[in-house]
Formats: sequence, C-alpha cells, structure tokens
Amino acid sequence: MWRGLFVSNNDGSHLKATRFKPGQSGNPGGRPVGTRLKITALFLNKLAEDFETHGKSAIVRAREEDPVGYMKVVAGLLPKQVEQTKPMDDLTDAELVAGIALLRARLTGAAGDGAGEAAELQKAH
Repeated sequence: MWRGLFVSNNDGSHLKATRFKPGQSGNPGGRPVGTRLKITALFLNKLAEDFETHGKSAIVRAREEDPVGYMKVVAGLLPKQVEQTKPMDDLTDAELVAGIALLRARLTGAAGDGAGEAAELQKAH
C-alpha cells in the first residue's frame, strides 16, 4: 500500500538543483567571522571581573547551600583520565633500601643520611 509513495532514485539527481555552486555560501547572511570568538572573550572577561569581586564568597556559598552542585563543579574541573604511574618500579633494590633507611632516620630524628642503616639492611637482604 505505502510502497509506491516513497520511490527514491539513488543517482542523486534530486539533489543537484539544491547543491551550492563553487564559492557560494550556504548561509550568506550568517554569523560574521570572529563573532563567536569575540563573544567568548567578552564573556570570559566579564566572568573574570565578577570572580575577582565575588569569587571567594560565591564558592563558600555554593559549598554551603548546594554541596552536590559544588562537588559536580569540582569533579568537572578534574582531569577525565588520570595516568597511573609506578615510579618505585624503576628503582633498584639498593636504592629502595637506601630510601627506606633515609626515611627511618628522618622519622626517628636520627642524624645523618641513613647510609649506615642502608648498608646494614642491604647486608641482611
């Protein structure tokens, strides 16, 4: 019943009359070049001015009055993907032992750089 109503030719001849000629704009009265950039710059400047005046109090008010919205903004500012690195994997066993000894020495308030304890730990290891 409906089959005859939607006849389509696949050669594109129905589009030829509406195609733009080379160098012809599809929207000759459209947005002037650079308008979007100008509006964006104007908006960001006004936002920066407002933030200088009201920024800290607005942040405090947002955190107190709408903590969920506040956290959404904070989360939106964080990087989308965090690269996980393992810098300790690049250290040798001797370097790890020396680092542990240094940290122990600093935590206990001992003088020196922990080299003596590192040597003892390395002998035991």
